[in-house]
Amino acid sequence: MSQHQYDYIFAGGGAAALSLLVRMQKEGLLRDKKVIILDKEHKNENDRTWCFWEEKEGLFESCVIKSWEKIRFASPGYDAKLNPQPYQYKMIRSQAFYQYCKEVLSQNNNIHFVQTTIINFENNTVITSEGKYTGHQIFNSALQHLEKDESRYHYFLQHFKGKFIETKEPFFEEGVATLMDFTIHQHNECRFMYILPVSKTKALMEFTIFSEKLLTEKEYETELNNYIDEKLKYHAYTVAEEEFGVIPMYNQPFPKKLNEHVINIGTSGGASKASTGFTFHFIQEESKQMVDHLKKNNSLLNYHPKKKGRFQFYDDVFLRVLREKEVPAFYLFNCMFRKLPAYLPLKFLSEETSLAEDLKILRVFPTMVFMKAAIRELLKQTVRRAE
Repeated sequence: MSQHQYDYIFAGGGAAALSLLVRMQKEGLLRDKKVIILDKEHKNENDRTWCFWEEKEGLFESCVIKSWEKIRFASPGYDAKLNPQPYQYKMIRSQAFYQYCKEVLSQNNNIHFVQTTIINFENNTVITSEGKYTGHQIFNSALQHLEKDESRYHYFLQHFKGKFIETKEPFFEEGVATLMDFTIHQHNECRFMYILPVSKTKALMEFTIFSEKLLTEKEYETELNNYIDEKLKYHAYTVAEEEFGVIPMYNQPFPKKLNEHVINIGTSGGASKASTGFTFHFIQEESKQMVDHLKKNNSLLNYHPKKKGRFQFYDDVFLRVLREKEVPAFYLFNCMFRKLPAYLPLKFLSEETSLAEDLKILRVFPTMVFMKAAIRELLKQTVRRAE
């Protein structure tokens, strides 16, 4: 196998790698550096949709295809359109994101993309189907290395099936994003629907589940189609695109480094929030931290990411409550969106709240359920599963 030498190797060329690369390029940190991005895909199609809330214009604002100033939250007995200012809810399609990132990176002739399958790592070398690539620093977002310990940690998945629907006549309320609609059958899990209109005639309608196991393909299709048919009723529509995804909601820490040369980033490095699976926002925070470190240091060998602190414990307790099922999952989100200003749950889920704000939020949850779960979590007791 042939072998090549680089300053920086990115094993995986998705959102985590490209976000970090763009920030490094804009800060001049890739000047005179030999860089290669390895990925099994060309990254030129709409294979992902990222939705997130943001207070101001972000680095990838030009990639945003739609933003909403109002959000809708629906659950049994409560349905409201809310104003989450100063936040806006935003959507980015991956094709626009990939194109923008590649345009920025094309300004540097030392950055190269190679389509190949990543097999493994050996010290400072990435082994691929096309050869070996050796580098001073490797950023891994392609392979996950985690030995599960189910006696201590919780392992949920956020999994979803979505369809971009187009209607012949105007139907969707373009200015409102349905962030969570829990009015579907929960099947003793956490299940909800998104409706994200990009125009009056087109919207992403997505079925999302937080659970420990995936469904069958038929189950996703049935639940989503039933919801679409119920909402659109007799309105004619076509399906423009479909998407499916799975994101880990693990509270076990992912290793930040495989060795002194290989740093894990993105979901592989634990960027996905354990209690929700939200990822894009935390990828941006991660890349900012790494770039700030590189601006002060020539290497990431002594880099240590910011600790999650109390937010990690909140995630631990929340996942335990989801597993023990003493209260319906939708009720927990209902408590936040029904009893608090709309911006505050979003700020909390972004891990940007103060301790005083945290206390205000925690008071709206069922006190005894969370207190018992917190104590059991501190003692790492076996989960009391509800049937």
